[in-house]
Amino acid sequence: MSESALTTLGKGQKGVLKTPAGVIKASAAGRKVSIDVFPEKLGVHQMLMQFVEYSFNPDEASTADTLYSIAFPIPVTGMIDKHELRYNSTDLGTMGAGAASMTSKILENFDASGKPAKSTAGKEKVDFKALVSDGIKAGAAIGRSTLLSNEIGGGVDQALGNTVNPHVALLFQGVNLKTFTFTWKFAPDNLAQSIELKKIIKKIKSLIYPDFVGANGGNLYLKYPAQVDLFYLGSAEHLHYFKRASCTSMEVNYAPDGAAFMEKQGAPAVVDITMTFQESEIWTGGDFK
Repeated sequence: MSESALTTLGKGQKGVLKTPAGVIKASAAGRKVSIDVFPEKLGVHQMLMQFVEYSFNPDEASTADTLYSIAFPIPVTGMIDKHELRYNSTDLGTMGAGAASMTSKILENFDASGKPAKSTAGKEKVDFKALVSDGIKAGAAIGRSTLLSNEIGGGVDQALGNTVNPHVALLFQGVNLKTFTFTWKFAPDNLAQSIELKKIIKKIKSLIYPDFVGANGGNLYLKYPAQVDLFYLGSAEHLHYFKRASCTSMEVNYAPDGAAFMEKQGAPAVVDITMTFQESEIWTGGDFK
């Protein structure tokens, strides 16, 4: 894998300081960073997984934190950039709607210091009579909706031919962390490739699981597993970017098309690897500017 191909990645990725090219050059603290490529002869389009030491603040990470890098072919499934934002439909009720309306009018009619805002002509914009009138109307509706029981309130509604507006509103609640699930299908050409794939799978498993930490080899604590920086190779500028993530699931299927083995060697003829990653930081509008 050429360094020139690797340097095209990671542009604009917040929270990821280093590019894959930096992995090649990393040798801090005498640590050699290994880069595996499987299968050996990959085309231009690849996917690089760069496993790094867990860091609470990725912006302070360095290339010395890189533990292992593996380049796979582009996955057969999973190249989907899904964005999920949380909204909740709820009934504000008369009190909630009234509070929202009064707050809005206060913000419109008063400046930041709490003084009545001035119009362009220099006069106060506040219409106190309107504010009081709106407050009286809201109070009447609140009294009707809260003080009357369901049975009595229903009778009043029927007699008047109307009911208190529940003021249904859509409330924004936050942003979900992005999740990606990729599947790769491998069909080793020979026993050597099958053995190499097995080593890579074992290495990845050792990184996505925690280790015990504690004095004298105790097991009181679990060290956070490695995190992952993901990169598309060859088409990065046309696809989406990733923020630092954790592998939350890994499935190795040794018989995706039914049990099939290499003749004589007994190694599986086809292996599917499915991995799910969840980013550790939400995206905001500023990330796309």
